[in-house]
Amino acid sequence: MKTQKPTIVFVIIFQSCLNLFKGKIRKKWPNHSIYFLVNPSVPILNEFDYPENKNLLFPYITNPIWKSCGEDIGYVWHLENEEVVKTNYSTTEILKSAETFSYIGSLGSSDAIAFYTLILLTFGKFEKPYLFYYLDDFGDKAIAFSLNNPLTTDHPRFQEKLNHGLAKRYFEYNFNFNSCVLFKPILKQVGLSDSNFVFTKYVLQLFFALEYCSNFTEKDLVIMMEGHDDKGLYMGSPYSYYTMFMHLVNAELIEYNGIDEIDEYGEQYKQYNLSERGKKLLKLINTDCRDLYLFRKIDLWQENWPESKQEMNRYLIDFFTKQMQFMS
Repeated sequence: MKTQKPTIVFVIIFQSCLNLFKGKIRKKWPNHSIYFLVNPSVPILNEFDYPENKNLLFPYITNPIWKSCGEDIGYVWHLENEEVVKTNYSTTEILKSAETFSYIGSLGSSDAIAFYTLILLTFGKFEKPYLFYYLDDFGDKAIAFSLNNPLTTDHPRFQEKLNHGLAKRYFEYNFNFNSCVLFKPILKQVGLSDSNFVFTKYVLQLFFALEYCSNFTEKDLVIMMEGHDDKGLYMGSPYSYYTMFMHLVNAELIEYNGIDEIDEYGEQYKQYNLSERGKKLLKLINTDCRDLYLFRKIDLWQENWPESKQEMNRYLIDFFTKQMQFMS
C-alpha cells in the first residue's frame, strides 16, 4: 500500500464512531491520508490456539497463544473528502504501512486487550508506548479535548484496563483448555462427546446453580446472573447471558417443560427444567467445583494482575485436580 501523503490510522472499537470522529480528525490532520481500523481482533479475527493434547500433564497451565480464525479484510475505512469508505486493505497491511497509529475511544478491559492483541499479532510484540486518545464521553468537546491531549498506552488508565483483560484471558484460556480435556469423559457418558459443548467458567457455575431450580425462564436466569436475587451470581455480562443459556439448551442439559408464562409487561417466556441428561451430568461433577463466588475472585485477580498470577494458577490446579480425583 502506497500513498503520497503520510498515513495515520485510528483504531476504533465500533463502526458507529466513524461519523463522530471523522470531521474533527480531518480538521486536525488536513494533509494526511486518514484511515480507521474497526478492531475485530478478538474473537472475530483471532481466537485461542490450544496445544495438542499429547504428553501433557494435567492440569496444564500455560500462557495464552492466539491464531487467526477469520478473513483479514473489510475492517479498514478510508476518509475520502468528508466521507468514510470501506476498503479491501487488511488490518496487517494498514498497520504496517502507517506512519503512526493509535487507539481512540472509551476504554474497557475488552477494548484494551483487543488493541493489545491486534498489535501483538501484527508485529509480534507490544513493547513501545502507542498513542491513546481517551474519551469520557462522545460529545464534541470531549472528542476535541482528547485529540489535543493524547495519552500513551503506558499511562496508568490504559495499563489498568489492559491488566484486567490479560488476567481474564489468561484464566479463560487455561480454564477452557483443561475443561475441554478433563470434562470430556463425563460428557461422553451423557452423549455429548461429539458436540461443541464446553464448560466455560460461568456456564459450569450456572449449571450448578440450576440444580435446585424448576420452572425457570430465560428471564429468571438473567435476573439470577445479574445478582438480583438471593443467589447473587453476578456472572458474565449482559452480552453473554443469552449465549450461556442457549449453550445449555443446545446441549439438552435443560429443556422446555411445555409451559409458557407471561410477565407483568405482557412478554411471553418458555419455562425450563433440568433434563435427565443434565441431572445425570451433575452427579458426575465434583461438588467441590461449585464456586458461586468465582466472579469475585476473578475481579480481585484482575485488580492485582500480574502479581495475582500465582494465586490464579493454584486455583486452576486445585479446581481441576478435584475433578480428576473425583473421576478416578
